[in-house]
Amino acid sequence: MKQLSPCIACLLGTLPYLVPWATAQVLITPPTNLSEYASKPVANNFVSLSIAIHFFQDYTRTGSDGELPNIFSRNLLSSLKESTSFAPEIRIGGTSADRTTYVPSQNTTISQVSGANGIPLNVTLNQRWFQQCFDEANFPSGIKFIFDLPLMRNDSLAINNTIQGAQWALEAIGGDRLEAFEIGNEEYVRQGVVPATWTVVDYAARWKTFNSAVVQGALIPFGLDLTRKWFQGLAFSGLGANLAWTTICPWVNLGNTFMNPTAIVANLSQVKDDIAFLGSSPSTEKIVFNLGETNIDFTNLNMDQFVDLILPSEGVLGSALWTIDYILYGASLAAWQPVATDNSQPKVRSPWYGLKFAAEAIGSHQGPIQIAPLDIIVSNNISAPLGKTTSDPISTNTQDVPAQIVTSKKISAYAVYESSLLARIVLINFNEWNGTTPYPRPSAVFQIDLPLKTGQSSSSHPVNTRTLTAPNGASADNNLTFGGIMWNYTTQGLPQRVESVPGTVQVQRSPRDGSITVKVGASEAMLINLGS
Repeated sequence: MKQLSPCIACLLGTLPYLVPWATAQVLITPPTNLSEYASKPVANNFVSLSIAIHFFQDYTRTGSDGELPNIFSRNLLSSLKESTSFAPEIRIGGTSADRTTYVPSQNTTISQVSGANGIPLNVTLNQRWFQQCFDEANFPSGIKFIFDLPLMRNDSLAINNTIQGAQWALEAIGGDRLEAFEIGNEEYVRQGVVPATWTVVDYAARWKTFNSAVVQGALIPFGLDLTRKWFQGLAFSGLGANLAWTTICPWVNLGNTFMNPTAIVANLSQVKDDIAFLGSSPSTEKIVFNLGETNIDFTNLNMDQFVDLILPSEGVLGSALWTIDYILYGASLAAWQPVATDNSQPKVRSPWYGLKFAAEAIGSHQGPIQIAPLDIIVSNNISAPLGKTTSDPISTNTQDVPAQIVTSKKISAYAVYESSLLARIVLINFNEWNGTTPYPRPSAVFQIDLPLKTGQSSSSHPVNTRTLTAPNGASADNNLTFGGIMWNYTTQGLPQRVESVPGTVQVQRSPRDGSITVKVGASEAMLINLGS
């Protein structure tokens, strides 16, 4: 394997490729110009991260007390910025943030009392934690933060504690890097903390009290422009209780949870009314709707406690495919382990590849970027390249090769438009296959009908494709590659070319009608770039 500089990693390994004749199973005809079903313009840094406050120092610093910048994390964040030209936002918060006390006299940067599911019962921070964690050396330039301040405490010092946190955060972050303060986290589910009669009206009244205190105690003294919105409110758990969002299960159940496009659509559809409401009035249309903690499955909870019982689905290729589909469907309307644990060394976990893929799909175009789900037309539900049976390499048994499901239950497709012109196509094959399956990896064959000229490209120019894959399929928790590139801890998060895996592959367009034919293996995703 060769280590590559980040700027050229995805430009190498280009190969000419023409899919052998095969009957297309799936027909896709993306509109050349902006689809009526496309999203509003998507921010380049739509792919961003939520990190629990009790883990934030692990992601940003190294050393027993966070003495040095974490270069591994910085390189991975820089990789996302290279894909979109904008650094991702980071939201630091969660339940642990709502349980945080700021202690000036504390010697260590962070102290915590363990609780259930890896979420501390209490977290205490000193001011040095802020100074070290938000050091500019930890991040690529242009990064912004949403910082969660506590609202849950209900004692006489609660407001003073929240003001203290806001002051320390502003001193360390600065007004230019602060996107917003979030006050509280999922307050209405605090059984035993808030009264049983607690309502949204009570929440709003308490939120306003803390909001006013932070304005007077932190924002005004720091000279921030009060005409700008500095607060994020209504931090409800909402969809997080759904099993398709937070699940621990073996790979064999991935199809019912992560690798399930229907579930993703159903879950995100729950926020359509909220988004429509915000767009219905000039007084609300500029309010930002933030999907926070969508990466809770692989950055918030301490999943290592489950390793000896079952294989966590959060750390496998299947969850990377879920991440891509979730982000792109959400746009059409946040991934690595930074420190050693008792069970594993620092590593790039599988869902990070989903973030990188989605960031590449959104791209770095400086004009409007819009995304639309694509309709799928099924022409044949039999996997053309395979025979009926194959021998198990481990035993002498044979097993029928199941037909690929090529409906929207297992296939997702998206078009990405730049300044109203078709630029990229995303294909995701959620059919499950893993390295112990007793037959070769099946594929779905796609015919994508393109016009003779697309943007800057014509039928005489091939399109470029990159595939997210792993040799062990849906259950793989290592050896993932995207376009033949791997990211890992041994290279401190820098890209590394894997010679045995195809890189950027050129696919010839039909000179007759401009269409292309491609294969996407089970438990794989493909990004097709139509540019010249």
